[in-house]
Parts: sequence; C-alpha cells; structure tokens
Amino acid sequence: MYHLISLPGSVNAFGRAALLAAVVLLAGCATWTFTPLRESHFVNVDAERLHVEYGREKRTETLANGIVCTYEGKVRLTLPDGKRIVLYQTLTTSGIRYHSGDKRYEFIEKAPYCLLRRQGQVIFEGIFRRQ
Repeated sequence: MYHLISLPGSVNAFGRAALLAAVVLLAGCATWTFTPLRESHFVNVDAERLHVEYGREKRTETLANGIVCTYEGKVRLTLPDGKRIVLYQTLTTSGIRYHSGDKRYEFIEKAPYCLLRRQGQVIFEGIFRRQ
C-alpha cells in the first residue's frame, strides 16, 4: 500500500488508533446518549420478551408532500436475542409508530399490543407485560 504522505511509524499507529476510537464512539452514540424516561416490557406467545425504553429527542421530518412534522419521541428496544436498536417517532394514523434511521425497523405500539418489523417482516408480536 502506498501513501501520499508518509509519517513515522509511531505517528501512523497513533493516528490509526485515534481514528478507530473516534469511529467506535460515533457509531454507538445513539444508544450511549439515550436517557430513558420510562420503560415497558412486552411478551409474545413463545414467552420471549421485548424491553422498550422511552426517551425524548426533538427532530423534524419532511414528508413527500412537503409537510414538515416535528417529533420528540424515540425508543430503545432490547430484542429477545439481546440486540439493541434505537427508533424515532414518526407519523401514524393510530397508536404510536417508530422507525429506525435507515427505515429497516418499524415498531408499532397500540394499547397493550406491539408489533416489530424488520424490512417489512414481522419479527416480534406481543402484548404488554406488567412487572
């Protein structure tokens, strides 16, 4: 591999370490800065649990028709396999709906019922579980 600018080996190693640290910090910042205001648990028919933490982050979204909507809600989901994802509140006709930033995940909560989709496929369907 050829470099346009050659730095001493120790500087290159330090630079790479600093870059790696910055990437690691920025990649997980959505979940690291999450401050939950309340939480819920949902359970499905297989007794798997979905842990939901509710937070607040103000953001705006411009719809295809030009309407600008402002939302304040977000959730951090802990899936039954332990994976965590952060989703942001979006427009819905009923209930509460959240999407991930890349729109791959959708979480819908309506009364005691919830539904989680990944790329349109239902991956969790459950009801509210009291503590």
